[in-house]
Amino acid sequence: MDNQENHAENTVPPAPTAEARKTGKASRPDPETFLANWRQAIASRKDPVPQLRKMATAGFQGEISSEHVLQLVEALAEHRHEAERLALALAVQERFGKPKQLARRLLAEFRRVFEREIGYDPQEFTGYRAPHAMEEWVVAHAPTAPASERDSWFRRFAVCLMNDTETRTVLVGFLAALRRWASSRGLKSSGEAAAFVRAVAQALGPRAISTGKLESILAGAAAVEEQFRQMLNRELTLERQIQALEDSLDHANRRVSGLESSLAAALEQQEKQKARIAELEGSLAEAEQRYGLLDRHWRGVSEQELTKQRERFLGMVVPELEEALLALDRENPNLAIALRRLRHLQEILRK
Repeated sequence: MDNQENHAENTVPPAPTAEARKTGKASRPDPETFLANWRQAIASRKDPVPQLRKMATAGFQGEISSEHVLQLVEALAEHRHEAERLALALAVQERFGKPKQLARRLLAEFRRVFEREIGYDPQEFTGYRAPHAMEEWVVAHAPTAPASERDSWFRRFAVCLMNDTETRTVLVGFLAALRRWASSRGLKSSGEAAAFVRAVAQALGPRAISTGKLESILAGAAAVEEQFRQMLNRELTLERQIQALEDSLDHANRRVSGLESSLAAALEQQEKQKARIAELEGSLAEAEQRYGLLDRHWRGVSEQELTKQRERFLGMVVPELEEALLALDRENPNLAIALRRLRHLQEILRK
């Protein structure tokens, strides 16, 4: 191991090419040379992460294949912490910048491995309940011991979490993980205000005020304020929606009351009409019965009257006709009598 480290430190970088001397930029190596340099950087006594990050950003010549990416990741298999720190740096670069192709491919492979190792499924954190689901997941999965596993889990979780596009979910996930990490380290909170004041005092304490610490404090405060503003805006929007729904509900209730009143009046009118129809049906039945009796009565009267008129008619006509026939039906017909009888019969018929 020492020989490898000495070899890595004493390795002389290749001389720049003519193109590199002309452009003033170092030329990118071929994949084999890049992989050798990658392994040398990992074996170095110095912290390899900054050098590995620069190499991932610069890349190498030619097309980047999946085999190249797997070889670079496998070279870090026995250097778990360096792999996690490199992936964390690439994740930050991806979220707030535009990493090159090799950096994106390496980060995607690291993230795939980390998701499998900590059981992280991005599909579980979608929709409006994503922040709440994220907080519950962290509480259920974050280890509390041993320290190495706890710290390693925190880095892998951060790499996976920064791939989420919802800022609120990311912030909630980080805050939940920080609380778990702090509680596992035995850190006790002395109150939000006291912790904030102490953090500011520590930034102001050195001879030169620590701008980086102040920027970190301001960044955290800005994130919280932004979330608070979003929450207030969301609350205002919900209040407006609730008010609009209440107005719509009141209008609907008034409409329902009017329709119920109209329905009650219609039902009452219907009952009245039913009663009137029943009354008219009863009257109609009585009228039909009365008209039936009258019809039978007048039919009987008419038949009797016709019978009387027929008998009276026959009583006047038949004798005259018989006399006329007797006057004619002889050897010497009496035309005068027959004619008189027929004329008398004619007068009867005219009446």
